[in-house]
Amino acid sequence: MARTWQTTEVSYLNRYAKTKTLDELAKRFEVDHGEISSKLIELGLVTKDGKPEPEVATDPAIGIYEEAMDRLYASDWKKATALLEKAVETTDLPELAERARQLLVSAERRIDQAKNDKDVDPFLAAVLHHNLGDFKAAQALCEKGDRLKKDERFLYLAAAIQAAQGADDQAAELLGKAIDENPKNRVYAFHDSDFDALRTSGEHDQLFELG
Repeated sequence: MARTWQTTEVSYLNRYAKTKTLDELAKRFEVDHGEISSKLIELGLVTKDGKPEPEVATDPAIGIYEEAMDRLYASDWKKATALLEKAVETTDLPELAERARQLLVSAERRIDQAKNDKDVDPFLAAVLHHNLGDFKAAQALCEKGDRLKKDERFLYLAAAIQAAQGADDQAAELLGKAIDENPKNRVYAFHDSDFDALRTSGEHDQLFELG
């Protein structure tokens, strides 16, 4: 079974892959070179020692997957579903196939939801974009119509979005406000993987003190 990569792990790769060798990354995540190479190819990243080599990324499904992501970001769920199905059928990369399957489930659920409910809850829509990795769209939904001032759920989600992208200071500020509005957000953040890096940084311990 292909490895399931956490949001914080993807964030780490995006931030530090180019400063590490392939061997260092494989050891850090306790995977073999093939597994880490597949993830780097999917993310379009190259390590300090220039791996994976550009010619490795020849799987035609990569282009299909990228097009599917564009359709997801545009909320073209039907087209995205067709492309994701094609990517699953044609790829030779286990990690890419697994990620495409996960997104396919989300897209199919979104189609079913659209059939039954034309008025989509903006918070649920923002969460979906966050889960798909479309942080820009998720952030836009959080900020629309002064939602950050009116609903602590959007404050918390906006903090998670910033944390997932490595913007620790912005994430801490938003999370602090969310906790002020609803103390339960402190507990949620303590168990939320989006905040793993922020929680272990040592600079914002007060946000995660439960007792």
